[in-house]
Amino acid sequence: MSYATLQPSSLARLRSFLTDLFWNWLAIFARNHVLNALSKGIVTGRLEIFDPVVGKCTFGANHANGDTKEPQTAIIYINDENFWVRVLLSYDVGFSEAYMAGEFDSPDLKAVLDLYVDNLDHLGALSSPIYWLIQLHAVVWTFLFNHRKSKAVENAFLSDEMMYSCPLWSEEEGGIRGDMEGKRVPGDLEAAQARKIAHLLDKAGVRAGDRVMDIGCGWGALAIGAARRGCTVDAITVSVEQAKGARERVKLAGFEDKVRIYCMDYRDMPPHFEKAFDACFSTEMLEAVGVKHMKKYLRLIDWALKDDRSSVVLTASTYPERTYTPYQGNDFVRKYHWPNGVSPSPTSFLNDFQKHIPGRFCVVSVEDMSPHYPRGLREWGRRFEENWDEKLVRILEDRYPELKQKENMEIFRRKWRYMFLYMEIAYSRWWLGLTCWTLTRHVSGGYLS
Repeated sequence: MSYATLQPSSLARLRSFLTDLFWNWLAIFARNHVLNALSKGIVTGRLEIFDPVVGKCTFGANHANGDTKEPQTAIIYINDENFWVRVLLSYDVGFSEAYMAGEFDSPDLKAVLDLYVDNLDHLGALSSPIYWLIQLHAVVWTFLFNHRKSKAVENAFLSDEMMYSCPLWSEEEGGIRGDMEGKRVPGDLEAAQARKIAHLLDKAGVRAGDRVMDIGCGWGALAIGAARRGCTVDAITVSVEQAKGARERVKLAGFEDKVRIYCMDYRDMPPHFEKAFDACFSTEMLEAVGVKHMKKYLRLIDWALKDDRSSVVLTASTYPERTYTPYQGNDFVRKYHWPNGVSPSPTSFLNDFQKHIPGRFCVVSVEDMSPHYPRGLREWGRRFEENWDEKLVRILEDRYPELKQKENMEIFRRKWRYMFLYMEIAYSRWWLGLTCWTLTRHVSGGYLS
């Protein structure tokens, strides 16, 4: 990932083209537009905004429906008038960029985002015609031009620090809310991730001697887990950095004879992969495939799996059926973390299977893992803050020279803070889900044993 994208500088470029008089008019118009939209749109809870120009503005009723309980109050302190222009032009993406740039602060950013979700259906006036034109461009561009091989590298998240897939918590770690109930202990995230890997392998029914394919293998954790069960593994990633790191981890674990790591796009699988595998895994990688290439992706999985007693286990972030559309514009995550990602719904993906490779697989299970994600995101956020020190800063500066600028480093740090909270709320409020699909071949000899 290029860290040049961390600088939300497009507004600065716009401002440089405008005269002071026109910019001042635009800032006033934007402030009035946003404040008016909030006055109509905040119907649940309360929002207080402190702006240097207009002072304190309060939105939402003090008490709702005769309830004497004080409503939760979210607070925003405006540091720069750029905030208003960003929200006018880019709505929710502009809000995230304003936070990254330090143009506003809040004593409780989670409360602000929760308030936004509570009132989302009433805040349509915040999305200006300019915003919808930008969104239309993003939808068309993503659908027509992104997810090409040249773009796929941008869709791989590169990080030595964190493993980005959902852990599975058990009562051994206090369950999905254990961290909020004083049960957080060292090693609980590692235990939850190991459980997730074991769970996926169990769902596929892999056995010693099986040959396994892992599409989008990350740093090789699942491949190593399968090797420990006596499988041989061919693992694919488009990231040079991940391929190097995965090979090092495989060597350290002593499985060089069982695991092969390929740095290549899934569309470049070699001929000897045909009908070679007993099981295929793809963990939180579907979002990078895109609607346009889903047919190719599924047909390649079918092509690579044996025609008898083979299975496929896939996980992905999903939209609820009521909000799903294949034509998805930009939001904070798609712009800054998983560029151009397109998430399916639980049933749309199964429909794709039947449409593109009809009759080739039976559905074994569709599992919702969403409840496990919020605690994982909270844990990543805590570890990010706990491990932020001068040594880490120097490592980042050496690897990404852009971050030697203090402003860019602060944008980088605030970007991750925002992401952890944003995604925690998305999964905990059922804005997003995490689905695991397990499918298997029809078996010529009868029931799998």
